Formats: sequence, structure tokens, C-alpha cells
Amino acid sequence: MGAGFPTVIIGLLAGTVYFLPSLLAWRRQHRWRDRILLANLLTGWTVLGWAICLGLALRPARPKL
Repeated sequence: MGAGFPTVIIGLLAGTVYFLPSLLAWRRQHRWRDRILLANLLTGWTVLGWAICLGLALRPARPKL
């Protein structure tokens, strides 16, 4: 039997929370968005890695010189 509807919804919510730092970085056009995505992909499964990525994504963008 296949996965039920609640399982699919929970999986989508978990994926969204997991990639929340990357989603925020892309939405805010952060200049390190590629690096944040890579770090989130590789270290997001740890609480510390996820929190660091979130902190970087929420950091105010410095103006380009």
C-alpha cells in the first residue's frame, strides 16, 4: 500500500521546515543564498547547522560596494 495523505502532508511540512533557511535566503535575495543552500543541505540535519543557516539567512544584507 502507498503512503497515506497525512504522511505526505507531514513529509512536505518537514521538508519545508528543513529548508526554511534556504527558502528565506532565496526570498530575501541574500547574496550568500547559494552557500546557505549548500550548508543547509549538508548540515541542516543537525540542530546547530540548521540554526547557523537560519541566522545567516536572517542576517541583514550589506549593500554592494
